[in-house]
Formats: sequence, C-alpha cells, structure tokens
Amino acid sequence: MASQSLDKNKRAIAQNLIDTCGLQRAYHAAKQYGWTDIAEEIESEIEKTRNYARRRTDPPVQH
Repeated sequence: MASQSLDKNKRAIAQNLIDTCGLQRAYHAAKQYGWTDIAEEIESEIEKTRNYARRRTDPPVQH
C-alpha cells in the first residue's frame, strides 16, 4: 500500500496538493514534477473515492 511506504513529509505534500488542487489536478501535478511516489499516493485516494462513489450509486440489493 502506497500510504504506508511514504514518509510524513511526502504524505503532507500529497495532502496539501489534494487540498489545494483537488484529486485529479494534484495527481497530474505530481506526475508532471516526477514525484512518482506522491502520485501513487494520490492515485490511491482517487481509487478510494471511485469505489465509494460506485457503492453509493449502486441500486439497493433486493432480498
């Protein structure tokens, strides 16, 4: 998991980018600067968001 391998400073950079720019722009900025590990951290946040949105929009299960 990417978040476990990043040190506190890099996690703080990733969170600051997300807070400032939003997930997608933060990801692209990290990729543009070559911050691969930070981009991976942001990408994992994007996936979490996608999975959450997917669960919320799924129709209710009928029993």
